[in-house]
Amino acid sequence: MTLYDAFSRNSPNKVFASIVLGALAGIAYALLIPIVLNSLPTESGVIARGVPVRPDTFLGLEVSNIQMAALFLSICLFILFARSTSQIVLLRVSMDIASELRLKIYRRIGGTPIVFLERMGASRLIAVLTTDVNRIVIGARSLPDLLISIVTLTGMLGFLLYMNIAVFWFVMGAILFGAVSYQIPLHFGKRYFIRSRAATDELQESVRGLIHGAKELKLNNVKRASFFRESLEAHEAEIRKSDKLGYTIVRASMNYGDLISFFVIGAIAFVFVNYRAVTHSELLGVIMALLYVTGPVANILNNIPPVLLAKVSLRKVNGMLAELPEEPGADGQCAPVAWSVLRFSGVQYQHQGADGAGFKVGPIDLEIARGEVTFIVGGNGSGKSTLSKLITLHYVPTDGVIAFGETTVDMATLASCRQQIGAIFTDYYLFDRLLGVADQGLQQRIDAYLVALRLAHKVTVKDGRFSTLALSDGQKKRLALLVALLDDKSLYLFDEWAADQDSTFKDVFYNTILPDLKAMNKAVVVISHDDRYFDVADKVLVMEEGRLVRVERRPSAVQLA
Repeated sequence: MTLYDAFSRNSPNKVFASIVLGALAGIAYALLIPIVLNSLPTESGVIARGVPVRPDTFLGLEVSNIQMAALFLSICLFILFARSTSQIVLLRVSMDIASELRLKIYRRIGGTPIVFLERMGASRLIAVLTTDVNRIVIGARSLPDLLISIVTLTGMLGFLLYMNIAVFWFVMGAILFGAVSYQIPLHFGKRYFIRSRAATDELQESVRGLIHGAKELKLNNVKRASFFRESLEAHEAEIRKSDKLGYTIVRASMNYGDLISFFVIGAIAFVFVNYRAVTHSELLGVIMALLYVTGPVANILNNIPPVLLAKVSLRKVNGMLAELPEEPGADGQCAPVAWSVLRFSGVQYQHQGADGAGFKVGPIDLEIARGEVTFIVGGNGSGKSTLSKLITLHYVPTDGVIAFGETTVDMATLASCRQQIGAIFTDYYLFDRLLGVADQGLQQRIDAYLVALRLAHKVTVKDGRFSTLALSDGQKKRLALLVALLDDKSLYLFDEWAADQDSTFKDVFYNTILPDLKAMNKAVVVISHDDRYFDVADKVLVMEEGRLVRVERRPSAVQLA
């Protein structure tokens, strides 16, 4: 996707109209100088074509050559209309493009496998959305001005060709030399912009650490000072240094470009006239034309930096989209899946490390049945988290088969099988509303859950929105549990849910909520270290070093059954 493609694909007719109006405005600009030159009186009191000056009166004012004056005014009004319309149309299109580009990225992120999002990191994704999309739009908004200026410059060069061929070729040579000498420093300036953009990704990650690691940093001044010095200040310094150098080079180049026209004027007035015959009227026309093109040249040069930044950001966006694969059927309709047992047969998952293959889990063979409570236990690094993401189908096994009943999980059935699952992970995210809950008759159940979870005095739900999320960690997890229960899934996974709860709610969770889900014929998987509640489980899966070392059936659970 190029900068122009980003616009033309969305609203081709509007973009085309904007380009046409911009081009017409540029042509009209180029006509103003010839009109003025042909309307100026000479020393003998006649205009350029030899017609005597006969002032006319219009609204009490004496106007020389009223027909040319009317034409000049009409062209000026047309330029105002055409240029404004061209810019406004593309400005409005750019707003639509910015929104749709962000929505495209949102959908791609939403449809990307979790493993790729984990590898890319939140900071890089946020930087693309907050920085790159805006830069692309700003750069693209410069297109009408660039077009108008280029057409105006072309028209003025055509006028110079008409005035004096020798002057035209001299000016063309000067412009060619100026353009080449101007591009050389711009090339180096662009490299600094690329370096600055790369440091922005690193800074985003550091800012994320500053916010999410605030508690840890406040407990250790030495660590906080080191973090500021080595992360925030270092990245800020790199961005500041690169931007300063980049903009210094670009600004100096732009000022050099602004003076090219004056250099040419000086060369013609003081040097060129000594070698070539140029009449007084031709010299006047050439100087006026060159003074006139100073504005368009300045516009072209002023719009180059945002276009350069837009190209850098567009490369970032295209690179990110290329790295984010889309899961088949992620947004499609999901057929219901009938199942009673979830089976893992020789399932393995291989993490990808920085230097190749990383931690491996499996092979694992297990069954998780509806109407049973299964605990997963093990030390840190035993593979519990990876197994939980395999169970919830956030990770697709690199080998082996997962099946919901008679339905084998593959790319065609992945989305449908995933809809059977509800989960609360340790790094869960609590939305500020109930999503996808359209049945207004749930209010009674919601109120009952709020009372049972002792949240009724803290939170109310109106029109599907929570009144507040300013809650303790334990209360937020209880509210997340309410949301999960309302989803009414056939398989639930809870990753250390009770870790943030007091003893009262641990008892409620293990001795009330889990048995209730079991009685509702739900398959329940719990990652837990609370060994005093292991008697609630029908079986316990023990993980060590990425392998399922044993499955323990709980006698009490068998007796209860």
